Amino acid sequence: MSYDPKLLALLDIVIDNYINKWEPVGSKFLHTLEDIEYAPSTLRKYLNILEKSWMVYQPYNSSGRVPTIQWLKIYIESYIQTQEEQKEKEVIDARSGMKYLVENIWSLADGVVVWFLKNDEYYYLGMNNLLRDDLVDEYETTRNIIKFIENKRIVKFLDKKIIKNWHIYYTFVEDWDSVISVLYAKISIKDYDGILSIIWPTRVNYKQNVSIFRKVLQSLK
Repeated sequence: MSYDPKLLALLDIVIDNYINKWEPVGSKFLHTLEDIEYAPSTLRKYLNILEKSWMVYQPYNSSGRVPTIQWLKIYIESYIQTQEEQKEKEVIDARSGMKYLVENIWSLADGVVVWFLKNDEYYYLGMNNLLRDDLVDEYETTRNIIKFIENKRIVKFLDKKIIKNWHIYYTFVEDWDSVISVLYAKISIKDYDGILSIIWPTRVNYKQNVSIFRKVLQSLK
């Protein structure tokens, strides 16, 4: 069943004020609220409609209205759904922000640029760098780097680290017969923590990558 959006908006206001005041909400009180533009007579009419629809009731004669349990449940479920949708939108915005960041630095970096949000899937770019001619002799290392990223072992590895926001860190990972260098930093986009990293064999331009990270962190602060 569909309801008039005006009635539902008024019902939300009634429920909010009932919860805050813990007493029945009447037309006179509603008329004093800044976000209510209806005349008292219109408010009384709408409250009567809400009552006939079993959305609110009067606990005693001449009192204000109290939301029914049924509509309190709907109110709570609607709020939960709205929060989940908002959270999903925020995650999507954070992913877009990180994707934009990676796309702007991967061609400058000496290595594979990887990012991931905490407790979320991650996005990576720059794999073509692994096809460079000067890496032919490091086939095993490059193959292990691909596995390290695609199997998401990098996520588990960095999740165990204590990382402060806006600090640059360097570490080395002994992976099978290879040693992988990992430059990383924790950054926040849209209030979500993410890890940005550059992964490469030990023969890497450390100064260039650190310089890129420093510029990125300065631009985001």
